[in-house]
Formats: sequence, C-alpha cells, structure tokens
Amino acid sequence: MMQIAFPSDGAFVFDEAHYVPASLATLHGADTNPAHPPLPKIIAAIGIALLGNGWFGWRFPQVLMNIAALYLFYLIVKRFLGDPWALGATMFLGLDTVFFIHGGILVLDMAGFLFSFLAFELYFRGRRDWSAVAMGLAFLSRIMAIFYFATLAIYHLYSNRKDLRHAVRVGARYTLIAVLVFGLLLTAYDAVYRPPSSTAVTNFVITNVVKDESGKAVTTVTTTSQSVAPAGFITNALDHVLFMMRYHGPGGIVISEPYRPYQYAWNWVIPSVAAEDFPTYYRVDVTVTDPQGTTHYIPIWYISALNPAVVYGFWPAIIALGVALWRRRDVQTAVMVGAGIALNCSPWLVISLLVRRIGFNYYMIWPLPFIALGLAFAWKTLLGEENGKLVLAFNVLWALGFFLKFFPVRPFT
Repeated sequence: MMQIAFPSDGAFVFDEAHYVPASLATLHGADTNPAHPPLPKIIAAIGIALLGNGWFGWRFPQVLMNIAALYLFYLIVKRFLGDPWALGATMFLGLDTVFFIHGGILVLDMAGFLFSFLAFELYFRGRRDWSAVAMGLAFLSRIMAIFYFATLAIYHLYSNRKDLRHAVRVGARYTLIAVLVFGLLLTAYDAVYRPPSSTAVTNFVITNVVKDESGKAVTTVTTTSQSVAPAGFITNALDHVLFMMRYHGPGGIVISEPYRPYQYAWNWVIPSVAAEDFPTYYRVDVTVTDPQGTTHYIPIWYISALNPAVVYGFWPAIIALGVALWRRRDVQTAVMVGAGIALNCSPWLVISLLVRRIGFNYYMIWPLPFIALGLAFAWKTLLGEENGKLVLAFNVLWALGFFLKFFPVRPFT
C-alpha cells in the first residue's frame, strides 16, 4: 500500500503503459490487447470502475490479489513442510523484489498466481471439481498457468500411482472441467467483445495544386493520412488461442536489442549479473542544488532485480530434490518441487537456446514459488530440524536485507 502511490501523477510503471489503456478499453466494451487472456483486464476494469481511473484504481486490486495469493501459497507449503518452514517459504516469495513489484502495479501476473494457487489448495482439500474451475480461471488469466496445471498433473499421477487407471480418470474429468470453464468463458467474452484478429491499413493521399492569380501552377501540396480498422474478428475460444499462439510463437515479437546477460534464462540463477544491470521499469532522478552543494538521489526506482537470497535457492532446491529421491523420503514434496521448477523454467531456457533472447527477466517469477518451496525444503532436508531452522532464519534475513535495499520507493533524501 505504501508504494502504489508512487508514481501518482498518471505515469505508468513498466507494462502499465499497455495494460492500463487495455483495461480502460475493456471497461468501455472493446478489446485492444487480445494477445493475452482477458480476465486480468476485466478485474482491472472493475477496479477502475469502482475506484477511479488513477493510481489507486489501477493498483489496489493487484495488492489484494498479491495478499490472497501469498496466503494460499502459505497454506499449500504448510501441507508439505509444516511450520515454520511454510512461513519461511512464504516470506521468500513475498520478499522477492520482482514478485512484490508485480503485485503492486497493473500488470497481468497476480490473477494467474491467485487462481493457480487456489486450484492447488482446493485440490489438496479434495474439492477436485472446484479446483478444476479455479484452474480454468487461471488459464483465463495467464498463459503460463498451463505449466502449473502440468505440475499438478504430475504430482497427481505420482501420488496415485498405485491406482493409475483411477488417477487418469480423475485427471481426465479435471482437465475437461478446466478446459470447459476456460473455453466457454473465453467464447462468451469473444462473442461480446469481438477482439480484432488483424487490422487493415488504408493510406489516403490527397494532392492539391496551388495556382497563382493567372492560373499558373505554383506548387503542389500533398497530404497523406492513414486509417487503421479491424480486418477480422476473433469470435470463439479456439480462434483466440490460435491468435495468442501466433503472437507469442517464433514468428511473433523478436528481441533484437544489444546483448545483455539477463536476456538468457540461465543467467537468472547464476551470480553473474549485478542487480543494477537488470532492466529498469520506472525511475525518477532528482538533483538538488543549495548553498551546501549539489545532491543527486533516486526517490523512485522500480528495477527488475530478482532477490538473490531467493532465486539462487534454485541450487539448494535441486540438491535437496536429489537427496530426497535417493533416500526415498519426502518424495511427494520432491516431485512437486522438481516438476514445478522444471516445467516453469524450461520454456525460458528453450527460448534462450533456440528462438531469441528474452527481453526481460521477470518471467522467473513463475518458477519462483517452487524455488521458494524447494529452498525451505532444502534446509529441512539437508540440515535437519534444528540447524535447518537457524539457516532458514538467516536466509530470510538475507532476503529481507536485499528487499529493503531495492525497495522501489525512497521518497526522502
């Protein structure tokens, strides 16, 4: 709540430049951003309608979803590790700088986390059908939710391996419900909003000949204007999914910027990039000159520096995963950690290797919940209860120190 008022002058932080106008368009019955699922924009539009078209209306709904997502994450981890490990893992996730920033600006991620975590928690409570409904809403929120679905599917099949036929039947019903929720709601949305599938550009060239009093041509004035209009519309969920796949696929946006280390996914978990070298979402520089001299400071600096105390937990988590599988203890937790990290890291590694460099490193927040779970699991598994709790506490303090150092708002000199 403290940081969402900065900036409060109508300026946008990062992709708010895209999603605030898209949410306003949604509020007024249009879809100008069909490359992403619509639910986050619908939630943002409701926030703007209720709270106003300004910083509070844009960002307050994101804060609520962030809080709810963290609480659901805590409940999930508590089932695997108990306390204080669940509290530690939740603090890891909540203290990650980028996860925190994305929970306080109008971007698309928090709705995806909220409904994905809700689906997990309902699954563990035995409410499978309602979990599938929540997973369908997660699909409607963020494309990356498909990897959370796959993680839960692997865990489900492993946990029910003694009766695999029944597990497959349950999984098929779950998948059908999730896909129906996603497909029917998206089709209804497309029927109402009719997002453009392509645009047609028409150029108008008007030539005027200027003559003098005798009628002799003096000069020619050419005026060019352009009209952009939809050339086709998306009318159902299948067309919408295909549109998103084309947009985000190899033929879509290609990053052609000069090389920076963060553009390759493996550098996100290797201590090779200084925090200040990550992309800046928004920054304000102030210079004050008085009789004592000139002072420069940065009161607002949203920087996508992942918290090393959390993200480097990738490596202890992988080690603990191997140890648990070797000892054949806590294997279900190891399966959840391993599947979650593998499935949510792989897309970015593949893109880095085969297709193009990645323009931003914030995609690491999608495997980050499983890394946070895996890091707490690592200290418990590798060091035991007593020593592990001590190291967990120091790890949380390290995360807190980095978080405070890179907190996006310091409005005083």
